[in-house]
Amino acid sequence: MRIVISEDNNSLYRSKLLALDASMEIIALNPLDSSSPDWETIPESDALFMCYQFLFAARDNPNIHSSLLSLSKRMKFIQSGFAGMDAPILQDVLKIENIQIANASSVYAIPIAHYVFSQILRWNKRIDQHIEFQQSKHWAPIAGDGELTDKTLVILGYGGIGKQVAKLGKAFGMRVTGIKRNPADDEYADEVLELDQLEALLPLTDYLVLALPDSSETRDIVNADFLKKLNNSAMLINVGRGSAIIEQDLAKALNSEEISVAALDTTKNEPLENSSLLWTAKNCFISAHDSAHSLKSLIRAFELFFQNIKNIQNGQPIKNLYSE
Repeated sequence: MRIVISEDNNSLYRSKLLALDASMEIIALNPLDSSSPDWETIPESDALFMCYQFLFAARDNPNIHSSLLSLSKRMKFIQSGFAGMDAPILQDVLKIENIQIANASSVYAIPIAHYVFSQILRWNKRIDQHIEFQQSKHWAPIAGDGELTDKTLVILGYGGIGKQVAKLGKAFGMRVTGIKRNPADDEYADEVLELDQLEALLPLTDYLVLALPDSSETRDIVNADFLKKLNNSAMLINVGRGSAIIEQDLAKALNSEEISVAALDTTKNEPLENSSLLWTAKNCFISAHDSAHSLKSLIRAFELFFQNIKNIQNGQPIKNLYSE
């Protein structure tokens, strides 16, 4: 078996790979330099671990994008380091015939779920207001809701991320409802429902978490009409794709107090334009699509690749294999 990985992953995991298969040929590349060695000289290989270093390099450098796409055409299997498949390089790779590609959708669920609850608690315990009071040396108790017990948490997009959010929600004593295309009972949700049942839940929702992929079905699902139906004390948190929200409608809903607060880790265009109304919308918490960042995520991404290499060798199904 011949595999292609980054130089950093080679330094960290070469011995583990060779312990799996001592005859394995490992080609280590610098994701920032496609000339040394020339990536065009890399022969056909069984697998490429397209870790975040390759993906970010392709995003930022058209030459790397072109070289990585050419390299991908000589692979039988590619393990992506991204959960989604909407990055331009991955969209191009998906057009390659006779190749298998897996995403990393299971890798980032834990840090993203932690982000969700950091924002929920930030609002619930009025952390920002406490900070303001401290800075002005103002001593005054702040009530807020106080706790999350019996609050209603609705998770729109109940996949790997949604389940981790639900797990934490149950630990806080919340009532949890998951929404997904094909509902199935889950140990962390009180119920899992279809999308057409969401509208009836909106007036009862305290915390709405969006963990949706980008698709024709999910684009602009959160619009003015949707926000009017949402409980006006609700918090909306988006850790899916920015395409799910009409941002002008959200900014208007926040400023008019149709809903109380939003936490956005993703926006339609990234970086978010300076002219966006979201920057100054009332109680709008914005982060730069970094909720997935965690040192443990890098380890989990390699472990997923390693597991899939074993699966390929043993004739087992590839985990997270992408299909249209």
